[in-house]
Amino acid sequence: MTRRWSLITTIAVLTVALAFVVVQLVRGQDSGKEQVEAKPAASSPDAGAESLQGLGWWPLHQSGTAKVGEYDAVVSGGTQWTDGPEGGALRLDGTSGYVDTNTRLDTVDKDYSVAARVRLTDQDMTRMRTAVSQDGDRISTFFLQYSGQDGNFAFSFGGARTVAETPEKPQSGRWYHLTGTYSQKDLRMRVYVDGQLAATRVASNSVKPTGAVVIGRGKFAGKAADFWNGDIADVHVYDRELTPREVGSLSSNEPG
Repeated sequence: MTRRWSLITTIAVLTVALAFVVVQLVRGQDSGKEQVEAKPAASSPDAGAESLQGLGWWPLHQSGTAKVGEYDAVVSGGTQWTDGPEGGALRLDGTSGYVDTNTRLDTVDKDYSVAARVRLTDQDMTRMRTAVSQDGDRISTFFLQYSGQDGNFAFSFGGARTVAETPEKPQSGRWYHLTGTYSQKDLRMRVYVDGQLAATRVASNSVKPTGAVVIGRGKFAGKAADFWNGDIADVHVYDRELTPREVGSLSSNEPG
């Protein structure tokens, strides 16, 4: 009788031990599943960096056809390659140099943003100089520019100019990061300098795009105008309004 109870006890103990092992194995499998499912969250920083590349991104680092997605840029006129804050830049002569991005940004009743790193020369800083624009029929749909008559950077439409209000006027030979944004919801245009909001105003724009985004010039009265005199790099266009935090992040570091 005693042996029989000992055998029953041994079987019971083994059964409990086997059940414990099975539970641990199941937990281990579930844990592995949780780790696999967590991988997308771990990659979120990369997704954020990609979102700051935008609809188009032209670094202009020693390449005449800098490419993002399917958009090639074509350099024309008086240009040459030079140094830049992120490795290189394009120098434009202020009279004929510009870049056609082959990309059209939908600005009709839509939010959008444009950004670029720029450096001015000290030659004739009393004129208008456009870093990024988009061709309309007779005039650019927007201008991200330096306004010589105001002595500061600006984000402009035909008939509406948002001039940056900065503690110091722009200096020749120094790199600046410019961003212009437009929100259709509140009809608010904003210009940022080096990641900081520099000016804002309410304005609307009825000019429809008929051509591409252009780097280094604008369009006025049906003709090319306001050629940039200096250097440009790291041009981005977005089919949305960047947040102040995104503008600050882009100004601090280009996406990888």
